[in-house]
Amino acid sequence: MRIELHDSEPGHPAPDPSQSDRRPNTELLSVRVEDGIIRASLNDRSLRSLDTGKLRAEISSLCRAHNSRLIVLSMRNTETLASSVLGALAQLSADLERVGGVLVLYKVPREVTKVLKKTRLDRLIHTARDRNAAKKKAKSLTSKSGFLRRTSAA
Repeated sequence: MRIELHDSEPGHPAPDPSQSDRRPNTELLSVRVEDGIIRASLNDRSLRSLDTGKLRAEISSLCRAHNSRLIVLSMRNTETLASSVLGALAQLSADLERVGGVLVLYKVPREVTKVLKKTRLDRLIHTARDRNAAKKKAKSLTSKSGFLRRTSAA
Protein backbone atom coordinates (compact mmCIF):
# COMPACT_ATOMS: atom_id res chain seq x y z
CA MET A 1 0.00 0.00 0.00
CA ARG A 2 1.47 3.32 -1.06
CA ILE A 3 0.97 6.59 0.71
CA GLU A 4 0.25 9.49 -1.58
CA LEU A 5 2.09 12.67 -0.65
CA HIS A 6 0.35 15.46 -2.54
CA ASP A 7 1.13 19.15 -1.97
CA SER A 8 -2.47 19.81 -0.95
CA GLU A 9 -5.76 18.08 -1.41
CA PRO A 10 -8.29 19.49 -3.89
CA GLY A 11 -10.49 22.03 -2.17
CA HIS A 12 -8.10 22.36 0.77
CA PRO A 13 -5.70 25.33 0.73
CA ALA A 14 -2.03 24.87 1.50
CA PRO A 15 -1.12 25.60 5.12
CA ASP A 16 0.15 29.02 6.16
CA PRO A 17 3.97 28.79 6.39
CA SER A 18 4.01 31.26 9.29
CA GLN A 19 2.33 28.60 11.41
CA SER A 20 4.91 25.94 10.60
CA ASP A 21 6.85 26.38 13.85
CA ARG A 22 3.97 25.03 15.94
CA ARG A 23 4.39 21.64 17.59
CA PRO A 24 1.57 19.50 16.23
CA ASN A 25 1.94 16.35 18.28
CA THR A 26 0.14 13.33 16.95
CA GLU A 27 -0.80 10.12 18.69
CA LEU A 28 2.50 8.38 17.93
CA LEU A 29 4.84 11.31 17.30
CA SER A 30 6.08 14.51 18.89
CA VAL A 31 6.75 16.96 16.10
CA ARG A 32 8.66 20.18 15.57
CA VAL A 33 9.34 21.95 12.29
CA GLU A 34 12.72 23.64 11.93
CA ASP A 35 14.20 25.18 8.79
CA GLY A 36 11.68 23.40 6.57
CA ILE A 37 12.52 20.02 8.08
CA ILE A 38 9.96 18.02 10.05
CA ARG A 39 11.69 16.72 13.17
CA ALA A 40 9.74 13.96 14.87
CA SER A 41 10.31 11.55 17.72
CA LEU A 42 8.31 8.56 18.81
CA ASN A 43 6.07 9.07 21.85
CA ASP A 44 6.07 5.40 22.79
CA ARG A 45 8.98 3.06 23.47
CA SER A 46 7.46 0.32 21.36
CA LEU A 47 5.73 0.20 18.00
CA ARG A 48 3.57 -2.84 17.36
CA SER A 49 2.20 -4.18 14.11
CA LEU A 50 -1.10 -2.49 14.92
CA ASP A 51 0.69 0.90 14.89
CA THR A 52 2.05 0.48 11.36
CA GLY A 53 -0.88 2.00 9.47
CA LYS A 54 -1.27 4.77 12.00
CA LEU A 55 2.42 5.72 11.76
CA ARG A 56 2.26 5.81 7.95
CA ALA A 57 -0.87 7.96 8.05
CA GLU A 58 0.59 10.37 10.61
CA ILE A 59 3.83 10.92 8.69
CA SER A 60 1.93 11.37 5.44
CA SER A 61 -0.39 13.86 7.13
CA LEU A 62 2.59 15.81 8.50
CA CYS A 63 4.04 16.13 5.00
CA ARG A 64 0.80 17.56 3.69
CA ALA A 65 0.18 19.83 6.70
CA HIS A 66 3.64 21.41 6.63
CA ASN A 67 4.25 21.30 2.90
CA SER A 68 7.57 19.60 3.56
CA ARG A 69 8.92 16.23 2.54
CA LEU A 70 12.07 16.34 4.63
CA ILE A 71 11.65 14.25 7.77
CA VAL A 72 14.14 13.33 10.45
CA LEU A 73 12.82 10.80 12.96
CA SER A 74 14.42 10.13 16.33
CA MET A 75 14.43 6.50 17.43
CA ARG A 76 16.17 7.34 20.73
CA ASN A 77 13.74 5.76 23.18
CA THR A 78 12.71 2.84 20.97
CA GLU A 79 12.86 -0.51 22.74
CA THR A 80 10.53 -2.66 20.65
CA LEU A 81 9.88 -2.34 16.94
CA ALA A 82 7.69 -4.69 14.92
CA SER A 83 9.09 -5.85 11.60
CA SER A 84 6.02 -4.43 9.85
CA VAL A 85 7.00 -0.98 11.14
CA LEU A 86 10.41 -1.36 9.48
CA GLY A 87 8.63 -2.29 6.28
CA ALA A 88 6.40 0.77 6.60
CA LEU A 89 9.43 3.01 7.17
CA ALA A 90 11.09 1.55 4.07
CA GLN A 91 7.94 2.18 2.03
CA LEU A 92 7.62 5.74 3.40
CA SER A 93 11.24 6.39 2.52
CA ALA A 94 10.67 5.13 -1.03
CA ASP A 95 7.45 7.16 -1.38
CA LEU A 96 9.17 10.32 -0.16
CA GLU A 97 12.11 9.83 -2.51
CA ARG A 98 9.72 9.28 -5.40
CA VAL A 99 8.36 12.82 -4.84
CA GLY A 100 11.74 14.41 -4.03
CA GLY A 101 11.74 14.06 -0.25
CA VAL A 102 13.70 12.07 2.27
CA LEU A 103 13.27 10.25 5.58
CA VAL A 104 16.30 9.97 7.85
CA LEU A 105 16.23 8.02 11.11
CA TYR A 106 18.65 9.02 13.84
CA LYS A 107 19.71 7.67 17.23
CA VAL A 108 18.73 4.24 15.96
CA PRO A 109 19.22 1.50 18.59
CA ARG A 110 22.04 -0.98 17.85
CA GLU A 111 19.67 -3.92 17.51
CA VAL A 112 17.59 -2.08 14.91
CA THR A 113 20.72 -1.07 13.02
CA LYS A 114 21.79 -4.72 12.91
CA VAL A 115 18.39 -5.76 11.55
CA LEU A 116 18.50 -3.00 8.92
CA LYS A 117 21.91 -4.22 7.74
CA LYS A 118 20.99 -7.92 7.78
CA THR A 119 17.80 -7.34 5.82
CA ARG A 120 19.51 -4.79 3.57
CA LEU A 121 16.86 -2.23 4.47
CA ASP A 122 19.76 0.11 5.22
CA ARG A 123 19.83 0.64 1.45
CA LEU A 124 16.28 2.02 1.57
CA ILE A 125 16.17 3.71 4.97
CA HIS A 126 18.68 6.49 5.59
CA THR A 127 20.18 6.70 9.07
CA ALA A 128 22.36 9.15 10.94
CA ARG A 129 24.12 9.24 14.28
CA ASP A 130 22.38 12.30 15.75
CA ARG A 131 19.91 15.09 14.91
CA ASN A 132 22.46 17.46 13.35
CA ALA A 133 23.87 14.70 11.16
CA ALA A 134 20.32 13.68 10.16
CA LYS A 135 19.37 17.25 9.20
CA LYS A 136 22.59 17.64 7.22
CA LYS A 137 22.01 14.32 5.45
CA ALA A 138 18.39 15.20 4.62
CA LYS A 139 19.41 18.52 3.10
CA SER A 140 22.30 16.93 1.21
CA LEU A 141 20.17 14.14 -0.25
CA THR A 142 17.40 16.48 -1.36
CA SER A 143 19.76 19.07 -2.85
CA LYS A 144 21.25 16.32 -5.01
CA SER A 145 17.80 15.57 -6.42
CA GLY A 146 17.02 19.27 -6.98
CA PHE A 147 13.98 19.13 -4.69
CA LEU A 148 14.99 22.18 -2.64
CA ARG A 149 15.46 24.31 -5.75
CA ARG A 150 12.04 23.29 -7.13
CA THR A 151 10.14 24.04 -3.91
CA SER A 152 11.89 27.32 -3.14
CA ALA A 153 11.12 28.62 -6.63
CA ALA A 154 7.39 27.97 -6.24
